[in-house]
Amino acid sequence: MAAESMLRLYSFMTICPSILIRFWMVLLAVSIGTSIQAAAVGDGLFKRDSLKIKKPSTANDTWYHGSNPETHFVIDTSIVNFEEFNPIYNNGPEYVNTGNFGGATFPLVYQANRNLNFNVGYNQFDLYRFSKDSIRYYQVIRPYTELQMVIGMRNEQYFQGRFANQHKNIIFYGLEFRRMYSKGTYTNQRTNDNGFYLYGIYHSRNKAWSVHADILFNSFKVQENGGVTDSVFEKNYLQKTLVPVMFREAENNYRQTDFYLKGTRHIGKMIRERINDSTVVNAVVSQISVSYQLNIEKNRFQYRDYDPSQNFYGPFFQADSVFNNLDYLKIGNSVQLDYHLRTITSDSAFENKNFIAHAEAGFDYYLIKQNLIGNTFGNLYVTGEVRNNPGSGSPFLYKATAKYFAYGYNQHDFLADASAGYDLRKWGSIAANFLYQRAETPYIFENYTSHPAEWNYQLPKTQTLATGFKYQNLKWGIVADANYYNIKYMPVYAGVNNPYGIWAGRTQNVVVLHAGNRNAIKGFHCDNDVWFTSASAGYVRETFPLLYSKHSVYYEARAFKKALWIATGIDLRFRFNNNSPYYDPLLARFYPTYDADAYTLRLDFFLNFKIRTVRIFTKVENILGAFRQYGHYSLYNAPAADIAFKGGLSWRFFE
Repeated sequence: MAAESMLRLYSFMTICPSILIRFWMVLLAVSIGTSIQAAAVGDGLFKRDSLKIKKPSTANDTWYHGSNPETHFVIDTSIVNFEEFNPIYNNGPEYVNTGNFGGATFPLVYQANRNLNFNVGYNQFDLYRFSKDSIRYYQVIRPYTELQMVIGMRNEQYFQGRFANQHKNIIFYGLEFRRMYSKGTYTNQRTNDNGFYLYGIYHSRNKAWSVHADILFNSFKVQENGGVTDSVFEKNYLQKTLVPVMFREAENNYRQTDFYLKGTRHIGKMIRERINDSTVVNAVVSQISVSYQLNIEKNRFQYRDYDPSQNFYGPFFQADSVFNNLDYLKIGNSVQLDYHLRTITSDSAFENKNFIAHAEAGFDYYLIKQNLIGNTFGNLYVTGEVRNNPGSGSPFLYKATAKYFAYGYNQHDFLADASAGYDLRKWGSIAANFLYQRAETPYIFENYTSHPAEWNYQLPKTQTLATGFKYQNLKWGIVADANYYNIKYMPVYAGVNNPYGIWAGRTQNVVVLHAGNRNAIKGFHCDNDVWFTSASAGYVRETFPLLYSKHSVYYEARAFKKALWIATGIDLRFRFNNNSPYYDPLLARFYPTYDADAYTLRLDFFLNFKIRTVRIFTKVENILGAFRQYGHYSLYNAPAADIAFKGGLSWRFFE
């Protein structure tokens, strides 16, 4: 009967996915939301006096992630790196794509995945995806809105919007949306990526109860051409659309709807808290919080090629079309317990101590349908975590997390992740980290059911052992880190012509070194990051560049009584000894090609400026692409985008 009920729920969600959106809007309308306990942290003071009258200021407008609500970030208003709007470019290690904005991505620096959960295996668009961990929860004193628009050649469009508000410090709500569209340079290369999230947070007046509602939506409709079949850098083509490509009618269509509802009871001592000049109420200083969370997630992955090539698809080939469908519904339940060590110092003040603990037990139920063949299973897990509290002001920094799957598809998966450091104040900070992970391989590696190809493997779990350290000094503008990885049984897809050749072997020893600086002299900036990756053998050595670096040289100044802020310069990206992997869109796999490029180079010019709350950039991207001999591939047989002019603006305002 339980399975029958689940199937009915799955059918209901398939027919009426908009019900979740309507449900969230109803919840928001009646002021339902959840507490992430950020209100209890206060304004960042080590000792908080709730009766002290503070003048409101937009300097207090911040945002935080739900996984670390004690750490708040000021809303970004800088023009530094503003031209790097593309998600593949960021402050840390960057990515490459399949040659078009919004296409499948692959990292340039190896990093261990520190999230232990069920993984279906379609991760090529994760960089663009909104997730529970990426949601920004805002704390603002008045409505905040930011709109961003970017346009470029070949119909490249990027739209992003954010909105957040609160009502009487009781109800908090916000949303963010993003749209990425590009026609691309070559045949069958169009991308259309869309996503948004909505959240609502409600605190009772005395801070004893809270409820939280989130809804996320992601959609990727991406044409896949499989790369070019001829060298575009050795032959002259009148138009790039005349270059032959692997697929002319293939497309990936992914869609995700994710809903969370969480209720929390906060337990602690009461203090007097001032609401306004004439109102004082009794409020709970949360020390123990007990929560229940419901999560419903619906995913659809669909691949179609209506003009397939038998030579390429091999055992997957069917004369009319090659297809791959996978849908799954997840129904998750979890109970959570949080403890904050705090001391009441008076009837209106408390002090944060440097200790936070979290425990969670959950059960996730999955209904999977792969090419019309159904499968169901569950996952039972427990999680424990202790970490420092930034609001305590202690220089000791630490975090330790353990997660274990006691039952289900991921049974006996285990994660131990820890870090410890010390804040040296003006001398910077230093930290060491440790990771041990035993994880089931992604579902698509082990299970495929369709006509004419089929497999069911029992691959060994991937085991990862990692250690490392990091030093950074923001005042001096320097950072250095080193990490060592020992990886056993990493699954590697051998290629679409040999789908049965998935193997999990070759113990890999990997060392990743990184050094960077952010320095300026009288407005002249020279920012650099260099990564060096050395691997003994295996997938990492065969797919990641030995050396990857990025550099920015620019001049920054303010004029007209600081009303105008301007920055102009160049961005440079360099890869050396790079074995670009091939991307197979049918199963979303990257596999080695053993075809090394000596080096690749990308050069951009930009001009950024800001007037009050409006930021504007213009950019000439991939200048070297104007010279045929300097063209390069971003991935195997996927030429990087040609030289292009782009411009965009971001308008931030409060009302």
